[in-house]
Amino acid sequence: MPRRRVGYDGGQAWCVRGCDGRYFPIAGPDNDSRAESCSNFCPASQTTLVYGSDIDNAVTENGRPYSDLPNAFRYRSEFVAGCTCTGKDSVGLAAVPIDSDPTLRKGDLVAGDKGLQVVTRDAARGGGANFTPLPRSARARYRNLPVVAAGR
Repeated sequence: MPRRRVGYDGGQAWCVRGCDGRYFPIAGPDNDSRAESCSNFCPASQTTLVYGSDIDNAVTENGRPYSDLPNAFRYRSEFVAGCTCTGKDSVGLAAVPIDSDPTLRKGDLVAGDKGLQVVTRDAARGGGANFTPLPRSARARYRNLPVVAAGR
C-alpha cells in the first residue's frame, strides 16, 4: 500500500490538467499567483494545483493525493479528445505575454529583443509589468556570462 500524505505542506507546485492528468511544474510567490499562472498557461482546460517534491507524493491543498484525482496519469495511456491547454493542439501551453506574467516582481531581470531589462512594476499588481533597460553599470556584471541556451 503506497504511503499517503495526510496534509498539504507546500513545496513544489504542479499544475494538473483535469481532463487527462498531464502536469507541469509551476512557480509563483504564493498560491494565488501559482493558480493564476496555471490557468493562464492552460486556459482551455480545468486545472488543479498539487504540491510535493515529486508528482507521486503530491497532494492538493486539502490533502488529496494526485493519484486520487479522477484522471491521474490518464495521459500515459491515451490521448483524450478535446483535452488541450491551448484550445488547438493536444500538446503545448498557451503563450503568456511577458508584460502580463503574474510571477514577475519588481527588480526581476528579463532578457529580450532589447537586451536585459529590469521589471519596475509587478504585473500582479494590475495593468501589467513595466520594464526599463538595465543600467550600464549593472550590464557590465553580465557581459561575460556563459550562454546556456540560444535561439535560432
